[in-house]
Amino acid sequence: MISKFENRIFCADSTKFLKKLPSDHIKLIYMDPPFFSDRNYEAVSKDGKINSFGDKWSGGLEGYLNFMRENLQECYRVLNKKGSLYVHCDWHASHYLKVELDKIFGYDNFRNEIVWRRHNSHNDTKQGAKIFGRVHDVILFYSKTKDYTWNPIYAPYPEEYVQKYYKHIEPETGRRYAKGDLSGPGGRSKGNPRYSFKGVTRYWRFSKENMKKLEREGKIIQTKKGNVPVMKRYLDEMPGIMLQDVWNDVKSVQITKKELVDYPTQKPVRLLERIIEVSTNEKDIVLDPMCGSGTTLVAAKNLGRKFLGIDKNQSAIKLIQKRLFSLKPSEHIKIPA
Repeated sequence: MISKFENRIFCADSTKFLKKLPSDHIKLIYMDPPFFSDRNYEAVSKDGKINSFGDKWSGGLEGYLNFMRENLQECYRVLNKKGSLYVHCDWHASHYLKVELDKIFGYDNFRNEIVWRRHNSHNDTKQGAKIFGRVHDVILFYSKTKDYTWNPIYAPYPEEYVQKYYKHIEPETGRRYAKGDLSGPGGRSKGNPRYSFKGVTRYWRFSKENMKKLEREGKIIQTKKGNVPVMKRYLDEMPGIMLQDVWNDVKSVQITKKELVDYPTQKPVRLLERIIEVSTNEKDIVLDPMCGSGTTLVAAKNLGRKFLGIDKNQSAIKLIQKRLFSLKPSEHIKIPA
């Protein structure tokens, strides 16, 4: 039963512990694994405790990919049919990981390569490197099937877009609007109705009844007799721009003092909340099999989702418990590997 794992954190090796989970129950997996960076990461907290983990592989790239392959295969198994996986990585191995993910999840279930711009600038040239500044990570987004949970997020229109397309202002209300085409795209072949409206006969986007309704609501404009009528599309009724695959509005430097826990490679809560909002609904289960500082679990709890975290680092587990308990009382346990 998956219920015994809900809202829990476990001190265990992800490769072994994932095998204990039942199949087809998890709605979302966010994985922030080692990046194959050939580095050891360390941060000292205010109380003098050292939070660290290693990213060096004795087996080289093949050893790293064997480790990731085994984890990703188990991730695929535990996801339910509406589930999604996000793998956070960078230039070191993102292209190799995509090949492995294509094999496991299927090429057709690849959804996006999300570019997360974590810094505004990074000048490696000062250290003698002959490369462009590396300022982004990659998040590979896969679904288990084509029928996956999807709650689109919209961002406000840029000011230049508003000024260009929503340049008209209604004198009576001060509302901005754009002029929208009322013609029926595709005409007869698409089943659009043909009739005369305000002296103009053509294929229309809406039925005659709906056109008259829009006219009564003051949403139809005809500048002069004989001109093709257009529709007012109010800015305040538009959802905005659908979130794109380049995320440059959430930076590592935006981690607030309140959420900063002095853990190497800590990610912003806002970044994880975005992923969780898009790919889950309330009470769905979110799994982070290498949960590090616990940001995924904090974000899941903030949004009313159930969570399950795994990490083999004892100090990370203690840190996560502290973070979660600081939000509000809850029950968490850890199980040794």
